[in-house]
Amino acid sequence: MGNMIKAIEHAFWLGTEQCSYLIHINKAGKPVCAYFGAKVPLTEDISAFLEKDGPSNGRRVIYDKEKDPNCSLDDIAAEFSLPHKGDQHNPSLLLENSDSFVFDFVYESYEIKEAGPVEGLPSPRGGEELVLILRDQRMEAELDLHYLVYEEGVIGRYVEIKSSKKILCRKAMSYQLVLPNENFILESSYGNWAGEFQKDEAKLTHMGYFFGSNTFASGDNHNPLFFLKSGDSSAEHGSVYGFNLIYSGSHREEVEVNSFSRVRVSAGLSPQHFAWEIDKGKPFVTPVAILAYSDKGMNGVTAIFHSFIRGRVIPEAHRQDLRPVLYNNWEGTYMKFNEGKILSLARKAKKLGIELFVLDDGWFGHRDADNSSLGDYTVYKKKLPGGISGLSKKIHKMGMLFGLWFEPEAVSVDSDLYRAHPDWAISDGIHPNSEGRNQLLLNLTKPEVRDYLFEHLHRIISEAKLDFIKWDQNRPLSDIPGGEGGFVHRYILGLYELLSRVREAHPDLWMENCASGGGRNDLGMFSYFDTGWVSDDTDSFERASIQANMIKGYPACVMSNHVAAKTSHQLLRKTSLGTKFDVASIGVLGYELNLNDLDPIDKKELAAQIETYKKYRAAAQFGEVHVLAEKEDGRIIVSSIKDGQALASYCNVLQTPHPAMEKLPLAGFEAGKTYEFSVRPEKYDPRRFGSLINMILPFHVKEEGKLVNVVSRHYAMDAEKFSGTMDGEALNAGALTLGPQWAGTGLGENVRVLGDFGARLYLFDAK
Repeated sequence: MGNMIKAIEHAFWLGTEQCSYLIHINKAGKPVCAYFGAKVPLTEDISAFLEKDGPSNGRRVIYDKEKDPNCSLDDIAAEFSLPHKGDQHNPSLLLENSDSFVFDFVYESYEIKEAGPVEGLPSPRGGEELVLILRDQRMEAELDLHYLVYEEGVIGRYVEIKSSKKILCRKAMSYQLVLPNENFILESSYGNWAGEFQKDEAKLTHMGYFFGSNTFASGDNHNPLFFLKSGDSSAEHGSVYGFNLIYSGSHREEVEVNSFSRVRVSAGLSPQHFAWEIDKGKPFVTPVAILAYSDKGMNGVTAIFHSFIRGRVIPEAHRQDLRPVLYNNWEGTYMKFNEGKILSLARKAKKLGIELFVLDDGWFGHRDADNSSLGDYTVYKKKLPGGISGLSKKIHKMGMLFGLWFEPEAVSVDSDLYRAHPDWAISDGIHPNSEGRNQLLLNLTKPEVRDYLFEHLHRIISEAKLDFIKWDQNRPLSDIPGGEGGFVHRYILGLYELLSRVREAHPDLWMENCASGGGRNDLGMFSYFDTGWVSDDTDSFERASIQANMIKGYPACVMSNHVAAKTSHQLLRKTSLGTKFDVASIGVLGYELNLNDLDPIDKKELAAQIETYKKYRAAAQFGEVHVLAEKEDGRIIVSSIKDGQALASYCNVLQTPHPAMEKLPLAGFEAGKTYEFSVRPEKYDPRRFGSLINMILPFHVKEEGKLVNVVSRHYAMDAEKFSGTMDGEALNAGALTLGPQWAGTGLGENVRVLGDFGARLYLFDAK
């Protein structure tokens, strides 16, 4: 699709199949948003889209009486804003020099061209670009507003600031957008370690909403992904605007409603600790932001973001490749392992059908706990006498891929690296350093640090013939050196430079992003990484909620989901291996439990899971995703459909003694096509029924007695049966009726025994 940008007199149309965006240059020379929403014809006559002239209200400051006697910058839908010329709202830019705090940029010219990469920052591939060039002649400064248009329906935006004299930038948002309020509800996420992507909603009122991260990472506290939903929207219908940043550092989002119901939205770098010097030959560029609109509800925006990210953000080498089923030893062994134990786990993993074995933390230095050896890349020979290369060769011989965990950005005080180069750790040089997880962070603004890390990463990847690496980062930033207002941003630029070098040297390497779980799952990192570890919380119910919120903005093919032990290491909540798989199956499947401890019945369960997953893997990883019910609805339902195959993951919240008749909400099926449906076969552990099991036995057993424990290792009860055929249109209408839930009386072949936090996976195949 070409010619997505059209210039007309004093205006510019940006158009895709999903949306239209109209920018008007007003009489004062300021770019304003005249329209952003559903696709409309790109007409030459835009007068009907423009706000009509009228007297400025009350206490407004008139910008320039000669150009427009009615124009106040406080009233217009400005595409950028600075203070001190009448705009009283939060500005998108703050600039100053030794003479003045006032900067007044006025439109001068434009350029339309093919979009190219932004130097030093991750950028989407392809697209068409509009650059609006604005100038403040008196300050000898230039402001370029960049608009990137992608046929998937995404509008990219970023800002470039140039000056022939020294100026200081104290705040830099990547965009500003002003919309009329549609009774908007702001949906964003908050969280922390093991609790990322917790949904937050607020109905907009006449006040400001400000959120983001100041940890130097994009953050589990607040991800840069957020949405504005019209008050009458739903999962599949109504107006929804989506926003995100292609950036991995501290960020800030602002949503402000004025007294005339204009909603001003902006996002960009966090102004905390930020002060960037701009001078001749030293322009400053913000990260790229992405905006999307759909009149098909939240799932409409989700589809736009997923298509865009899969096509233009994630690395090219594996962009369309099915992700392998992996095993990670972390929760199975933690750091207590040796080569014999690892090889035993690998043999069992291979037998189950697992394709990639990943060795996690504890393989280097003398690391038996998290208080030593980070920064050292010598193998812990006491654990691995054959080294990483020797272990890799043995696992490759089994017919599996092999991967390794790294934490390159951190250093332990107890390490050879720190003893040799204490100046490489981030420090203000005045106060004692504050540790996080018993470690410090390396100063990636220093080229010599990046060179050291690349040298060792490149060596180990090459020598051990690694197929996969997991890149972890486990603590926020502290102890920032003084006199460097741009340190946090420079750190992220250094990180991107290092990642670019690793990617260029090893383009076919699978790479997984991790930051204590989901602490840095963002579009900046996904520009280099194929997948991201969603959360260190492997409890299936918590994961169901986290995954349902993350998947609204990030495609399933980047979401790494693991089946862990029945008893959650984070919450001590016990759920079946079947439930854990039913939740983990939409996304990239992995396993993270001690395979040596499995009962025979559990081994059969895991092997059957992997067989099912491989059959539906394309739909699970690359399908069209619909979030159809959320935690507050009493159930979490996420479906994914591709090429006639579909999965629907259903997770219960709390069991009730009076369950209602349930329909299964679905979407995305083809009308007029018949689909076979079934529930993935499940098994019940007899111990689940406690003393009730005596109702069907001819003899008495104790609820937790030795006999029932022995039997449960080898025998499981069949769960409900559910299968049939239905037209796609009926499935989309939510006509598929589920069997009744257990309500304290009687089992039958239709009865679903879900209990608290139980799950099911429904499978669909076009006939």
